[in-house]
Amino acid sequence: MERVLVSRQPIFSEDMAELGYELLFRNSDKDQASFSDGDEATAEVIINTFMDIGLDAMVGRRMAFINFDRNLILGNYCDCLPRDRVVLELLEKGAPDAALITKLQALHTAGYWIALDDFVAKESSRTLLELANFVKIDLTTNDWSAVERSLGVVRKHPAKVIAKKVETREQFNTCKVLGFDYFQGYFFCRPQLVEGRRLPVSRLATVRLITKLNNPGVDLKELEQAIGQDVALTYKLLRYINSAAYSLARPVNSIGHAITLVGQQQIRTWASLILFSKFEDRPRDVVVTGAIRAKMCEYLAPAVGHANPDRSFLVGLLSVLEAVVNQPLEQIVPSLPLENEIAEALLSGKGPLGAVLRCVLEYEKRNWREAQAAVNVKEDVIRDAYRKSVGWSLSTLNGFSEPTARAV
Repeated sequence: MERVLVSRQPIFSEDMAELGYELLFRNSDKDQASFSDGDEATAEVIINTFMDIGLDAMVGRRMAFINFDRNLILGNYCDCLPRDRVVLELLEKGAPDAALITKLQALHTAGYWIALDDFVAKESSRTLLELANFVKIDLTTNDWSAVERSLGVVRKHPAKVIAKKVETREQFNTCKVLGFDYFQGYFFCRPQLVEGRRLPVSRLATVRLITKLNNPGVDLKELEQAIGQDVALTYKLLRYINSAAYSLARPVNSIGHAITLVGQQQIRTWASLILFSKFEDRPRDVVVTGAIRAKMCEYLAPAVGHANPDRSFLVGLLSVLEAVVNQPLEQIVPSLPLENEIAEALLSGKGPLGAVLRCVLEYEKRNWREAQAAVNVKEDVIRDAYRKSVGWSLSTLNGFSEPTARAV
């Protein structure tokens, strides 16, 4: 698995209470960012935070300040983030145009918090100030007279003001006298690296998902298949739902349920963000084994009287996570918003879903009697489910190497 990094720097009030953390792109252990594409850097921060490390692990229950420039804002990439946990930090690069203002107004109306970074008082800033919740003023690029001018302009609006790059006690004391609301800089805390591990995503599976999402006639079942063919996409979707703090009336019980929770537009944005990140195709055996297990569990579900085969499919697919993530399922499953029945099937093989999974696992190992005993059905039913699952995987995973059958 690939090591991923995000740096965080706290933002404090005068009494040292934490408002939140600015999340910063890092690609090495050095305390600096090195990138040529700001959009890609922001996408990496979002993916690493929401799909690999987890938002709570990054900021606890505080706000996450994430840098956005014009392209990502107009591309609707903000819309996939939880409005009650994220501050959209706008990087000012010249005067805002009408399209950007319109989108920011829509985000503001929808309840998103907006911060203006590196603010300098100018005529074109007036409209942005009306939409801003926070304004950052950089002490290293402004002398004190410029700082006071900017403060005077901001104070005509309700936005709170953050002193950025406060590096000495003298600067902190001066900022307090001038009336800054919050403070950020090396005087308080240097950025702190947080490390996680990225589950590699198949390039082929992601491109197929994007293709499906761009088809106006796509239905739920097609999206389920496009996501369900790849365990990494399924895992990232579940982690995203958990980190984005969707209001779950009940835990997730299938891929279709997860898609319904997020919505097709959000899935499109989520998948597009993954395209910004690095790809790494996993070993063929893990991909194919996950696909065969998932479909075989689905085929066997009616044989044990389970009314929802989609649940069985999800159990079979997630059963390979331990090999892919290189962590025990006991650590992985609690981080996913799964129904208890699904979690228990994965962790202890309990219940009808657990029985189906035990059957599939025993059949893989050629333990015919144990496989049949797990679900109490005829051997030819199990054999037929396996054969159909292999055929399904060959057609669904077209583009991967042909799988080697594990049992006959």
